[in-house]
Amino acid sequence: MTLTTHAVIGAIIGGATGNPYMAFSLGFVSHLLVDIIPHGDRELYEGHKTKTAQKRAIAFVIMDAIAALIVISLMFSYSPDHTLSFAIAMGIIGSVLPDFINGIYEAWDVKSLEWFNKFHFFFHNMVSDRSGDVPLRYGLLGQLVVILFLQRFF
Repeated sequence: MTLTTHAVIGAIIGGATGNPYMAFSLGFVSHLLVDIIPHGDRELYEGHKTKTAQKRAIAFVIMDAIAALIVISLMFSYSPDHTLSFAIAMGIIGSVLPDFINGIYEAWDVKSLEWFNKFHFFFHNMVSDRSGDVPLRYGLLGQLVVILFLQRFF
């Protein structure tokens, strides 16, 4: 999933729970569970690992991070109850933390994080290893539908 999707889900969890500790924990768990759904980034990730499409992968991550910042900023600016801000922020942090940890592992080859990388990709590839990934455009469309659904009903 994109950082944007994870961040929005984390924000929704934070707003729904109102508890920063629960929001962080559920945001972290939600990341792993949502990653089970094939979402079209497997080829992009494999290209990054083998250096064949590294520029494309880096550009995608930068655009995704910018989109996440914009979406989250808009969510915070239109929130009627600013007392939930800390819980929402903790939900966001928890929900993007697994990708951040993986980024540290891959960028600096931190051996002590190898177990987490394997743990994260156990969830990430759970379905796509067996039945294949979807094209990226369908994955992005599916994520947009999930975001719109969650924002509408939660």
